[in-house]
Amino acid sequence: MLAGYHPSFQRSALLVRNLAEASSLRAWVQQQLIDVSWVGPTQRDALIRLAHYSTRIEGNPLTLPEVEALAAGKDLPVEERAKREVLNYFAALRWIWRSGPKVIQEADVLKLHRLLTQSILPADEVGTYKTKPNAVFAGDQIIYRPPSPGLCPEFTRDLLKWLNSSDSLIEHPVIAAAIAHHRFVSIHPFTDGNGRASRCLESWILFRREFDTHHIFALDEFFELDRKRYDREIQAARDRDNELTSWLEYVSEGVIVTLRKTQQRIQALRAKGTGPRITLNGTQERILQILTQSPAMKGSDLAHALKISRALFSRAMRPLLEAGLVVKEGSTKAAVYRLKG
Repeated sequence: MLAGYHPSFQRSALLVRNLAEASSLRAWVQQQLIDVSWVGPTQRDALIRLAHYSTRIEGNPLTLPEVEALAAGKDLPVEERAKREVLNYFAALRWIWRSGPKVIQEADVLKLHRLLTQSILPADEVGTYKTKPNAVFAGDQIIYRPPSPGLCPEFTRDLLKWLNSSDSLIEHPVIAAAIAHHRFVSIHPFTDGNGRASRCLESWILFRREFDTHHIFALDEFFELDRKRYDREIQAARDRDNELTSWLEYVSEGVIVTLRKTQQRIQALRAKGTGPRITLNGTQERILQILTQSPAMKGSDLAHALKISRALFSRAMRPLLEAGLVVKEGSTKAAVYRLKG
């Protein structure tokens, strides 16, 4: 690997077609925002599926219903590390989704790793670069030897420099996100958690480049459902001296498959809707996002999180209750709000 980073790929006919279809599907989703009965459940589903399938790629044994139960705030009698991996992934996604369209810096990447691995790795390996060589195995066989520990900080900074450059910013968000995913997992800068961090970074870029603004699709499900192909596609690009055309074709295919599933889910949820159609304002959208990330919250806590008065909160909440998007439990100041299941 050379100093500096300049990704190598071709804009093949297949890649161009995939990006066009992905953009068309994303535009369809954006056009549905006038009917928002699907927003909360779809966001919650994406959060759960991202956490489940990304950790499952790394061997987490929890089932999708168990991950869903953890998202609802339930405690489960399961192996502690498995539970912690999922809860950490929730925390990392929530942090990413709160971060806004900011430039991703080295400190952000280290914090992302810290959120993903806290209480799992030894304290001196959480949010810090590796200090010993590591390798990628298939069974007992080494299939990839990442860069040495001394090179990882430089290579990570080079990737971020490219990611924040004008060359990257003019690329399609799917291209930029897929490149970052492959390059980061190939740098393999941490003792453990490199795969999860790479996939989280990809989700982050799709969010900050406004391709998945509403956090409604879970690309990691596509990767996990054919794990052998996922591993094969990563390694195939490495074997071609990191020429990424086939990898970009693969990821863009995954975006199409995932967005089609999201489209079908939106259509099904809309068909079940019984409340009036409303157009969300910014405060109402933020309420749904917060409730997606928390199983239930008091009105006072929601108002505090939104930094608005209780009166403004009540006015914003009323249409959500009338549309059946949110359920209020209790009638006093201690009442709690949750998304309608």
